[in-house]
Amino acid sequence: MASKKRVKNLDEIYLGPEPLFTEESEFTPVAWSKAAHWYNYFYKSKDYMPSTYQFALDYMGFDKKKLSVLKRVKDWKFMTVNKKIKLLYRGWKYTEAEIENIKAFMQEKYQEGLKEKKIEDEKKANVVVITPAERTRRKVMDTIYHDWDSEIVEGWFDENYTQKFSAYNRFKMHGLKGNAINIFKDLLDKEYQNISDAYNKTCDQCVEAYSHVSKGNKRKIMKQFETVFEDLERLRDSFKATRSTRIKKPKSSDAQVVKLQYCQEDIEAKLTSINPVLIPGKAKLFVYNRKNRKLIQYVTTSTAGFEISGTSIKNFDDKLSKQATLRKPDEVCPQILNKTEKQIEKVWDTITTKINKPTGRINSDCILMRVF
Repeated sequence: MASKKRVKNLDEIYLGPEPLFTEESEFTPVAWSKAAHWYNYFYKSKDYMPSTYQFALDYMGFDKKKLSVLKRVKDWKFMTVNKKIKLLYRGWKYTEAEIENIKAFMQEKYQEGLKEKKIEDEKKANVVVITPAERTRRKVMDTIYHDWDSEIVEGWFDENYTQKFSAYNRFKMHGLKGNAINIFKDLLDKEYQNISDAYNKTCDQCVEAYSHVSKGNKRKIMKQFETVFEDLERLRDSFKATRSTRIKKPKSSDAQVVKLQYCQEDIEAKLTSINPVLIPGKAKLFVYNRKNRKLIQYVTTSTAGFEISGTSIKNFDDKLSKQATLRKPDEVCPQILNKTEKQIEKVWDTITTKINKPTGRINSDCILMRVF
């Protein structure tokens, strides 16, 4: 089976393999035409381009920057020279004049690429980038400020100073967010200050500008502004209340234990660590430090269970977690591995050494014994 020859398809039978020319080949017009016919049949425009770009590098001294300009030109525009260049790299011998003609054509396409680049750069330069703040300002002008101007301000010209304007409802109706509050308020503040100066007679120009409005009506205009300002503050509180807090996405167990240092196996103590990826999310962990013979029990009451950060156990409860030095680890450790949770609590009652709080740190002397 290994020596069985691959059966040729019909294309290979009638057209033969891809053309390859050597010193012994015949460099005749018929041979070139036959080779070109092979590529006409099997190749598309894009299939020629690696050889065409390589010609620019090898024969024209193009660098990466110039080549990037050449690549802006469409593939089909190189069809005049694509087959010629492909056959050149397949061993066909051209005269110096023929090579120069190909170079001249490629240079023309390079100049065309420069024009394309210039047009593209001009388009980029003419693109006006609207900032989010400006986009919000324009929306405010087109929506709520337009409503204010067409209803309230126009009403002043008709000596109507009692119209109601609910900025709260208008904000919700137009879908404006919290970042639009200050923009709208700043627009109204200027006019409100002018009315206030005219009412309090603190600015001669404002007094003259609003001399046609009675003092009582000035007060009504100021009241309309103040009602809007109150609505804006309520809106500010509303957006604060509904602002969603960004919740940190928990890391996967694999990502949490990447930097964790622990002892995989202690032959003398006959203990082997569990896979640390089992720890995140669990509620109880037993660790044995082979260097100082400490048995450590970590307990967490967090609904998320344990988390591991670097070389430390996180989320464990200080009051429920404990550690103690074992006088006879060969007797206690097997019980930790084989007994149930309730039975293990009774094992702690048999330990006579001082029980204190663990630090949460795991090092290369720690055996990860068991999790629940």
